[in-house]
Amino acid sequence: MFEKFTEKAIDAVKSAQIYAIEYNHEKIYPEHLLLALLNDSNSIIVKTFSIYKIQIEDLRNEIEIILNKRAVVKPVEFVVFSDSSKDVFVRTLEIAKMLGNSYVKAEHLFLAIWESPKLELSKVLKEEGVDVDAMKAMFYSVLSSNKQKKAKHPEIIEKRRKNDKNDSIISLIKSADSARIFDRAIAKLSTSNYEILGTEQIMQSILEDEESDVVRILSEFGVTATSFSEKLKEISSRQAEFGDKQIIFTPNALTALMSAFDVVRESGNASIMPEHIILGLLKSKKGIAYNILKELNVNENLLEEKMLQPIEKQKNETLFIMRLAKQEARRIGNNVVGSELILLGIVLESNSVAAEVLRDLGVIVKDARTVVEELIGIGYDYTSNEITFSQRAKLILEDAWNIAKSKNKTKTTADDLLLAICNQGDSLAMKALSRLGVDALEIKQGLKNKMSGFRI
Repeated sequence: MFEKFTEKAIDAVKSAQIYAIEYNHEKIYPEHLLLALLNDSNSIIVKTFSIYKIQIEDLRNEIEIILNKRAVVKPVEFVVFSDSSKDVFVRTLEIAKMLGNSYVKAEHLFLAIWESPKLELSKVLKEEGVDVDAMKAMFYSVLSSNKQKKAKHPEIIEKRRKNDKNDSIISLIKSADSARIFDRAIAKLSTSNYEILGTEQIMQSILEDEESDVVRILSEFGVTATSFSEKLKEISSRQAEFGDKQIIFTPNALTALMSAFDVVRESGNASIMPEHIILGLLKSKKGIAYNILKELNVNENLLEEKMLQPIEKQKNETLFIMRLAKQEARRIGNNVVGSELILLGIVLESNSVAAEVLRDLGVIVKDARTVVEELIGIGYDYTSNEITFSQRAKLILEDAWNIAKSKNKTKTTADDLLLAICNQGDSLAMKALSRLGVDALEIKQGLKNKMSGFRI
């Protein structure tokens, strides 16, 4: 039953057990739970009582009088939940569900306690002239007003960072592994009558590496250097490669490579590999190379699945975190991964330095999930089932990649992602961290303390 309770709600239950033992009771009653909920002087619960001019100390005294009537003679070392407390827990889950929360908070527990017909305190307060029903209604109203309405993800409408696409691609292909692909592609270009690199030369370059796992996978789909070249000879026009202007890459080659660039960053790689380019082609659905794949009757979904296999074998932290972020998106009925879900992915991954730093600062999975759900809500009414990334999430992935490259790392890791999040002060991820009582300086210092030579 308690697996859906937040840390604060669980703490209240634990405190109630302690109160029961202190009062020498054999059972835990709703009054014990209420007494535990009054420990947080800054909570909505305590503030609600103050609105009705009820002093917390007076309330504690009233509860104490009620509880002292139930004490037993023999010392108590072990307590169980009373039937009335069990009923409260069942009602707590119902209230949380009714208010659209997938996790149970202390406030839900408080409401369930006040609805308990066996709560003697309710009768006492009514006798003292307190409008208990109005107080309960007001509390419901406060919690309902915090319920997130269905809306588009706040980060999905942000504008993409303005940068030179060519510069991004050039920086991507400078590594040794990537250079081999493009050196061969340029050699292919020099033997043709063209001056601008297109998707067909890039694909031919990939297919020339007969020892590559990617080439082996493509051959399973009937795509070989021979079959591709034969189809290429049939194409008399290069119109499929161009848009309005000619640049170092054809527009559609650039589109495919930008898509490949997204795959690279999402998978945590520091250089572009053949499998990334194939996935970029499949994602962009443009250009001569893609058209030839269609003519060869390639099953795109199956090819994409096969191309992901060599990437997944690398067991990269970032790739695992992105997978966890997507799982969280599906769990809450959302098809957009924003910065907040990347943060949640880092917390869920749990084994990285970044996760350890967050854990040291008191960030745990249950509370992080609760805050994220409060920020973006549950069950957005999107039309697409495909999981996409918000512009801010893409920006964080790009910054993390740049951070990793600046440190001469071969892969992007969780600490790069967390530092990139810290650099985005107005992101949903940082808003979530702020609600959890953590700021960017604490995180950066934590990372610095745990990693020698860490650059902030």
